Amino acid sequence: MGMLSNYRMLDLGRFMAAPFAAHMLADMGMDVIKVEEPEPRYGMARDVLTPYEPTPEGERKAAAYNVLARNKKSIALDLLRPELRPRSQEVFYRLVKDADVVLEGYRPGVVKWMGIDYETLSKINPRIICCSLSGYGQDGPYAKYPGHAGQFGAVGGAVNLDAEGYPGGAAGSAAGYVNGLYASNAILGALLERERSGVGQYIDVSMLGALMSMTMNDSVRYLRDGVLPAPAQRRPAGLAFLECKDGKWITTGNAETAFWEAFCKVIDRPQYIPLHRATGAEFDAMVEDIRALFKTKTREEWLALLWAADSAVAPMNNVAEAFDDPQVRHIGMAWEMPHPSEGTVRQIGSPMTFSRTPVEFERFAPIIGEHTHEVLESAGYSAAEIADLEESGIVKSWAGDGWVGNTVAPGAPAPASARS
Repeated sequence: MGMLSNYRMLDLGRFMAAPFAAHMLADMGMDVIKVEEPEPRYGMARDVLTPYEPTPEGERKAAAYNVLARNKKSIALDLLRPELRPRSQEVFYRLVKDADVVLEGYRPGVVKWMGIDYETLSKINPRIICCSLSGYGQDGPYAKYPGHAGQFGAVGGAVNLDAEGYPGGAAGSAAGYVNGLYASNAILGALLERERSGVGQYIDVSMLGALMSMTMNDSVRYLRDGVLPAPAQRRPAGLAFLECKDGKWITTGNAETAFWEAFCKVIDRPQYIPLHRATGAEFDAMVEDIRALFKTKTREEWLALLWAADSAVAPMNNVAEAFDDPQVRHIGMAWEMPHPSEGTVRQIGSPMTFSRTPVEFERFAPIIGEHTHEVLESAGYSAAEIADLEESGIVKSWAGDGWVGNTVAPGAPAPASARS
């Protein structure tokens, strides 16, 4: 039996991020039950490794190679159609009584609409841990906007806008994996905490936060030295990145038909709707026309129009802009803390948000050997034994002049500036 065999998860995840999080836990022995809609929705498959409306033969072949769904079970339960409630809810509620975790990746507000939000489920099972994987976070100025990895990464500076203002690369297939990794770790942390408290909690892990955490090299160089990435080698093609009148860029991700139609209508180009997945000269001409069109309005003007139309679009922030973006600050990804020698220091926050046990900042990275004595003492070593270890070169402790340590008060919450 696996190390997590005593735990059960109800997995409502789709696409990549949530299925990947559940996949890692299932491989560690967790009893993961996929709660799936009986019919495909929104033109998308159950996950990225399952064909959309496959034949029975195709389904069997996909299942044989589907790593994301490995070691899981599946129940087809329709929680989306209101006319099937409350019976479908009653089934889910019964499952929740014996579950430890509920995982979902719907847009904010959907699980409440379905009647399976944390507030409802925790009344049925106070030990339940609910984890949401969202794009921008559950609330904040961008929370309800649609998007994909390209948009979430762009807001967080993960698209790598360089010092000259040009995009050099997008958040790609790794985005879902990173989001899933954070989610699985957060779930494990909540399960461990529940051993002490006896109660569950709600977790939200945003892809914006997860992708922003991947910018660590560029972010630290900017925050510490004021240096932005080197100029990109070439400008991107297609409609993924569009330059606006003010020289700023936006990113679009209108893979779904509804988003593409909204995009074409709001830019007053309904004739392009049939070219959604086209190639060739006609498509290239459309791209050039749209590129020219976007240079007639500023980024803020385009964003207001496109977001109002429910089109998947986002501002492309460089690292500096990302730390001042209202959504980034709202979800607590921009931390500011006093350092004993460096003054005010800014860092990337944590994308994991817990309802009852928030992420805490305890100390900056230690100087080498700073806590040698403390750790050895806690392990039961006497002062004489520690001195002998140190004299023998087995251990080393820090003895810098005037250093008072960089540990803050135990259990200190995330910096106040993290949430504006």
